[in-house]
Amino acid sequence: MIPRLPAALALVSALLAPRALLAQVPCFPGTCPPPAPAAPPRPPPLTPELELATRARLEAEARPRLEPEARAAAARQVEEERRRAWIARGVQREPNPVRLRLPLVEVLAAGRWFGAVAGGEYTQQAVGLGARLRPGEPLAFEIAAAYDAIDIPEGERTSAVTLEPSVVLIWGRRERVDVYLRSGLDVTLPFDEGARPPAVMLGGHVGLGCQFRVARIGRGGFVGWFAEARGLVRGGLGGEVSGLKGPHAGWELIFGPSAGFWDF
Repeated sequence: MIPRLPAALALVSALLAPRALLAQVPCFPGTCPPPAPAAPPRPPPLTPELELATRARLEAEARPRLEPEARAAAARQVEEERRRAWIARGVQREPNPVRLRLPLVEVLAAGRWFGAVAGGEYTQQAVGLGARLRPGEPLAFEIAAAYDAIDIPEGERTSAVTLEPSVVLIWGRRERVDVYLRSGLDVTLPFDEGARPPAVMLGGHVGLGCQFRVARIGRGGFVGWFAEARGLVRGGLGGEVSGLKGPHAGWELIFGPSAGFWDF
């Protein structure tokens, strides 16, 4: 019986040993104790840099969700304040605002050449300036004025001023090239009394032209060039220059730079 005492003491000490020592003792499957839980990791020390980085990260994560809500809430608040203001003024409903749309204004600087082909024998050179108002496609209104030099075959030369109000139909939707058809009145007022021209020459014109847009200016504006071929019929009233009296017809070429302005 005495030799068995050390084995019994070893068994009792093994049963009473700490769990850390028992984990090192081999065991049979199904009889092993559960593993000891790992110690929780220690957080890094809080520094000002870490606090700023954490704050920036949290704000960046929350901004996509909170900004739309804040904008919608601000819009509702503004609309409510406007409604209360109109009710305080005695108006139950705010009137619809009038949308103002400025038309496109074009400025044309032209060189002109006119040659009479029927009923008159003379040529006419001119430089002019015009403005075109485009309230909407394809309609436009134009007023142009020109200083003219009229050469008569008999050697006479007279000066005149021409006024041309006209209606223009434009196609192109304000792209690179505009094609337009123009028709209107032609009022020529000679002022060289020495040549005794007619007091006034009245007529009308029809023209077909193209406008090329070279560069843009601001919102819808542009600079470019234009060229136009035009047929003209007119007659003179009074005067002693036979080539300018009576109905006569001719054709005219107009070309020069142009610019358009959408907003001022």
